[in-house]
Amino acid sequence: MSISKVIKFTGFDSFYEKYRPLTPYGKAHKEALHFYTHAHELDQIHLITDALVDFIDNNEHQALQIENYLSRIDRLNGLDKKEYDAVDIQLIKKFLLLYKAIDKCLTKATKELLNFEYRLNDLLEALMPDKDLSESFFLSSAFDNNLKTVRNSIRQQDEKLDAIRQKILQDIEEKYQIAMDGRDFILVDNRRYELLEAQELNCEFYDSKLIKVKPFFGKDYLDAQMAKEQLLVKESELERKVLSTISKHIRQHQGELKNATETICLLDVSLARARFSCLHKLIAPNYKSTSIEIKGGFLYPLWEKHQKKRLEYTPLDATFKNNAILLSGSNMGGKTVLFKTVAFLQLLTQLGFRVPAQQFSTRLFDRIQVLGNGQTGNVEGLSSFGQEIHQLSTAIATTEKRLLLVDELARTTNAKEAKAILYAVLKYVTHHTNITGFFSTHFINMPAIEKVAKYRMKGLNKQAYENYCHQQLNDIDENIRLINAFMQYEVVPDDGQQSKDALSIAGMLGLPSEIMNYANDYLDQ
Repeated sequence: MSISKVIKFTGFDSFYEKYRPLTPYGKAHKEALHFYTHAHELDQIHLITDALVDFIDNNEHQALQIENYLSRIDRLNGLDKKEYDAVDIQLIKKFLLLYKAIDKCLTKATKELLNFEYRLNDLLEALMPDKDLSESFFLSSAFDNNLKTVRNSIRQQDEKLDAIRQKILQDIEEKYQIAMDGRDFILVDNRRYELLEAQELNCEFYDSKLIKVKPFFGKDYLDAQMAKEQLLVKESELERKVLSTISKHIRQHQGELKNATETICLLDVSLARARFSCLHKLIAPNYKSTSIEIKGGFLYPLWEKHQKKRLEYTPLDATFKNNAILLSGSNMGGKTVLFKTVAFLQLLTQLGFRVPAQQFSTRLFDRIQVLGNGQTGNVEGLSSFGQEIHQLSTAIATTEKRLLLVDELARTTNAKEAKAILYAVLKYVTHHTNITGFFSTHFINMPAIEKVAKYRMKGLNKQAYENYCHQQLNDIDENIRLINAFMQYEVVPDDGQQSKDALSIAGMLGLPSEIMNYANDYLDQ
């Protein structure tokens, strides 16, 4: 299910970024945004999250150790290979060492809950016959006695070559007073004609003034070099044989390795969820309710912005028992914030997280959709109204359980017809309980519809604003800050009372009093 529009609408990314799995597997799981629609899936997720919150509380040192190990895990190359190279084996060895270390840090109860069992010790030992516990990998001689023998022979040949070389260089230095000092050749004055006749030296003119002189190490040296080359070929053959044997061991444990990576992924995302919950004081939602109830709910991205601007934030308290909800109120009154808060909390719930609220009860939906508020798509040849109706028709023509959040339905057509469309859609939703629809409107005196719950945002506390601020402010930012501060972002039943918040706010923001008087006269009439 695509939830990109819901993510954009709620500003979800800025909050989700704080959830940080550590392994490549956990990060891929995060990016996949698994949207859970069955309660039993979420039951298991919250059971594990709760257990790891307790684990962190009671075993902080071990939790930090585990997080350190998780952060060092690399993604294994394809586990379905027939042959593995040294890089593949090094990654597997490192993974197994870290997997084993994590196993020692977890409690028995936590391992049982995660189905975390370290059963790969025989494979790990097969990868390090020399008991090398480093996270690197080298085809050591301990893997094969024949390889050990060949490498010993190569070492002996190197010693023989070095002895021949040193003897000849020493003779050259004594006889011709030429010191190579580890260089392959040296340049000498071209007047040293005697060097051109020396059997121990290869000489050629470098330029008009210099001779290039290289030592000649003789037949014994060349024979030893050829013998070494043959040994190196044998070594390569034996190394390929060792890699083939190791690959066979790995293939025998491919299933267990895949299970281990899945277990590591589960531990990683679960521990990250638990850390996330502790850091932001999140609570477990109730997703088995027949209504939507929010107590002290936060739209976290907006709360953060308020914190930065030192604005007071009003948590949301609301209960919605009907499946069709009509919300009215002025601009800046909080209708969109309410919609975003509902969508934000629902999205977090169905991604398997705890939520920023004192309490959140809801039911599970197959899909969350946001319509209006700039969320229309790009349907070729259709006006914005056409796009909106097309999307609405698609959203309601389904048997899926859907949560719809519709902002100002049909706002781009004339008011009379828009009101009729809104009325009809609300009535339709009451007859289709698979849909829970939130609709916002500016229309007043919408006719009552059975089973449609009508609410409004409480709006501006004008009296409190006027008591605090006795004159018009010239600073627009400060004025808006004050309006926000005195806006009552509370949901109350719609009693049909006509709000003049929009006019009040227009006056506070500097609309001339003459225009204000004309507008009030019109409303009074």
